[in-house]
Amino acid sequence: MVCRRIFFGLAIAAFCFVSRPLCAVDDWQPINPDELRMTSAEAGNADAIVLYHQEVSDDTRRTSSKYTRLKVLTEKGKDYANVELVYSGTDFHIIDIKARTVAPDGSITPFTGKAFDKTVIKGHGIKILAKTFSLPNVQVGSIIEYKYSEYWDNESLYAPHWTVQGELLQKRAKFTFIPYSGSATIEDNRGNTKDRVYYSLIQMPKNTTIKTTPDRKMELELKDIPAYQEEDFGPPEEVTKMRVDFYYGDDKMGKPEQFWKEEGKYWSKDVEKFIGHSSAVAAAAAQATGPADTPEQKARKIYALVQKMKNRSYDPDTSLAEDLAQEKHPDKTTAESVLGQQRGFSDDLTRLFVAMVRTVNIPAYVMRIATRDRVFFEPNIPNRFQLNAEVAIVQLGDKEVFLDPGTRFCPYGLLQWTRTSVKGIRETAGGGTALSQTPPAAYPDALTRRTAKFSLADDGALNGRMTIVWTGQEALKHRSSAFKTDEAGRKKELEDEIKAILPSAAVVKFEFAKDWEDPEKPLTVTLGVEIPGFAASTGKRLLFPSSIFQVNTKQRFSDVERKTMVYFAYPYRTFDVVQISLPPSWQVENLPQTPPLQTDFAIYKVGRSAKDSLLTFNRDFAIAGFVFPPEYYGSLRSFYSGVNTGDAEQIVIGHAAAK
Repeated sequence: MVCRRIFFGLAIAAFCFVSRPLCAVDDWQPINPDELRMTSAEAGNADAIVLYHQEVSDDTRRTSSKYTRLKVLTEKGKDYANVELVYSGTDFHIIDIKARTVAPDGSITPFTGKAFDKTVIKGHGIKILAKTFSLPNVQVGSIIEYKYSEYWDNESLYAPHWTVQGELLQKRAKFTFIPYSGSATIEDNRGNTKDRVYYSLIQMPKNTTIKTTPDRKMELELKDIPAYQEEDFGPPEEVTKMRVDFYYGDDKMGKPEQFWKEEGKYWSKDVEKFIGHSSAVAAAAAQATGPADTPEQKARKIYALVQKMKNRSYDPDTSLAEDLAQEKHPDKTTAESVLGQQRGFSDDLTRLFVAMVRTVNIPAYVMRIATRDRVFFEPNIPNRFQLNAEVAIVQLGDKEVFLDPGTRFCPYGLLQWTRTSVKGIRETAGGGTALSQTPPAAYPDALTRRTAKFSLADDGALNGRMTIVWTGQEALKHRSSAFKTDEAGRKKELEDEIKAILPSAAVVKFEFAKDWEDPEKPLTVTLGVEIPGFAASTGKRLLFPSSIFQVNTKQRFSDVERKTMVYFAYPYRTFDVVQISLPPSWQVENLPQTPPLQTDFAIYKVGRSAKDSLLTFNRDFAIAGFVFPPEYYGSLRSFYSGVNTGDAEQIVIGHAAAK
C-alpha cells in the first residue's frame, strides 16, 4: 500500500478542530476522592473544570481516540453534559462512544442512550457532521466522562493538529502521536517521498518539549493548562490558542526557505497547466474587449465577464459527489473547461481571469494566500496547506493591481478583507515565484454613509426615514449576506441590523433597496423608523441623545488590561448626517459641542447645530488600522473612551413660552 495523499495538521484543522478523538482504552480511570469533593471556589470560581484530557492518534492503524473527564461545579456548568463531537463526514467515522456520570456520592450512571448525527456544514467537497448526546443525572458536583474512537478508511495519513487550549482550565492533559510505521512508502499527491515527522509549537509555554519514546511515540504531558480567554475583537481563536501542528516531510522541511521555493515551483506548474494556451479563451477575451480599449478597460471588462459566471464556491446545491470527482481528476479542470461551462470554484475563476487577461497582452499572475479569517501565514512553518485561496495580479504600466475575481460581488480593484495584508506565494514576471504580501486594507475601502430626516413629537416620539449607502467592504459584506437568503429574509436582516443600533423601542421598516447585484455601484437601502419615547420628559423639557445611531452600541474596550491583540476585520469609516425637526413652540436650551479626537489610527468629529426648529448632527468616525498589539491597547482604549463620552452627550429642548 502506498499512501499517496498526505494531509498535514493545518489541512484539517478547519474541519476537525473539535473532534480530535484520541484514547482507545476500555476501562475508566479511577476516581480520586479529592476530585469528588472539589468545589467551584477551589477551581477559581469556574463553572466546570477538565480534570483529565487525553488524545492518542495512530497513523499506522488509521485510528484516533479521545478521553475527557470533566467536573461540574455550578448550575451553568451542567451545560457541559450536552456533548457535541464535530468531525469530517467525508473522511472520518466516529464509533465506540462511551460515557458516564459519577455523582458526588460516587454512584455511577452509565450513558445508555443514542448519539445523533447533525449536519454542521455541507458543500464544496466538505461535509462536517456532529455526534451529539447528553449525559444523564448530572448535578452540581458530578463528574462526567466520555470517550470515543475515530477512524478513516482511505489511504491517507492525517498528522494531528493538537488544540491544547480549550474554554475550560485543564488540570492534566496527555497527547500522543504514533507516526506511520508500516512498510509502504509515504508520498504526497505530487509523488514526493515524506520520510520524517516535524512539528511546530505555537503559543506554547517556554521550555515545552515533546518526548519521543523508544517505540517512536511522540508524547506531550501538561498540567494546569489555562482556559482560553476570549476577548472582544480578538483574532481567530486558532491563531491565539496553544497548539501543536504535526506534518510529514523530507529534509527540505528543516529549511523553510528552500521548502517554499520548491513549493512555489510545484504550485506554479499546476497554475500554468490549468491556464494553458486555449484559442477559445483568447477568443472570449477578444470578444469581451475592444481594440481601442486601454489595458485597464480590457482588464475591467474581462473581470466583469468572469464575475458573472456561476461561482460554485457559494452554491449550496453543489453536490459532494461532483466536488470529489473533480478532486480526483484535477487535470480535467482547465481555464477552457471553466469558460465552456461558465462556472467554477473561486480559484478556478481567478485563474480563468488571469488566462484571459494574458491573451490580450497584459501581464497577469496568480498569488496563493492564507486568508486571515482562519490562520495567519507562518513562513517558518513548511506546510503548504496554510495557503487556501488565490487572487490575481495585473500589471498595468508600472503599477500592479490586485484583484479578486473569485469572490462573488467583489468590485474591480478591491480584495475581500480576508485577503488583504496577507502573505503567500506569487508568480513573478521572470516565470518564478516568491513569497509576497497583498496590499493592506484601508478605511476608504469600507464606507458607510447614513442620512436621516426625523420629526420629534411633543410626547418625545421620533418618526422619519433613513438612507444608508454602503461601498467597498461594507457593500460586499451585505451583498454576500443577502445572497444566502430570500427577499423576505434580506428585509428582516436589514431591519434587525438597524434596530440593533437604535433605542430598544425602535420600530424599523424596510422600504426599498437598489443595486443589490451590481458590485460596481454603491448599495443603497432606505428604511422607515419610529422611536416611541425617544426623548425623555422632565416636565417642561425634553432630553435626548445627539448620536442616534450609537444609542445601543456596546461600550468598547472597558477592560483595563488586554491579553491578546485587538483585531478588527478591516479599517472603516462612517459618516452620519441627521436632521430633526422640533415640534412647534419648542427650542434648543442646551446644544453641547464635542472637541474632535484624532490619533495616528483614528478620527472622531461631531458637529451639532440648530437653526430655527431644525437640529442638524454630523458625525465622522474612522478607524485606520485593524491590528493593535496589546502595548497599543491603552491608546486605543483612551480614544474609544472619548468617543463614548461624545456620543453620550444630551440635547435639551424646552417650550419657548417657558422662558
